[in-house]
Amino acid sequence: MASCKDLIDSRFPDNGDHGAAAMLLEDGTILAGTAPDAANPSVQVCHEIEPYCGAYRLNQRVVASVCLHRQTGGRTVVLSPCGVCRERLALYGPRVLVAVAGRSDPTVVVWKTLKEVLPDYWMTAFPDEIDADWTT
Repeated sequence: MASCKDLIDSRFPDNGDHGAAAMLLEDGTILAGTAPDAANPSVQVCHEIEPYCGAYRLNQRVVASVCLHRQTGGRTVVLSPCGVCRERLALYGPRVLVAVAGRSDPTVVVWKTLKEVLPDYWMTAFPDEIDADWTT
């Protein structure tokens, strides 16, 4: 969490609406990243893409992921991984921890396994092609 907040604060000192993501890798490395704005919203990427690609480059498994968004005024909320990010993280198995917002307070991180946030993962229709933990 600290790496993610630190990146938001250092990269975006204007205190405006900005976000970042951080991933904990199997070897203990923490990678953080953010996403550039684009004139055409259809080509924008999630904040998670930078640490996700970094994990791939380093040949390390992702064990946990968090995405935060600082609102104008300083309030920082937790963003659950979008559907695309859940699909990307699913390659690392159902035990990946992802941060989701607390139900009564979106500034509070609640850690859940990817399997908890994808209880009906579509790839379970192909049990021979996925981590066995998805089907147990």
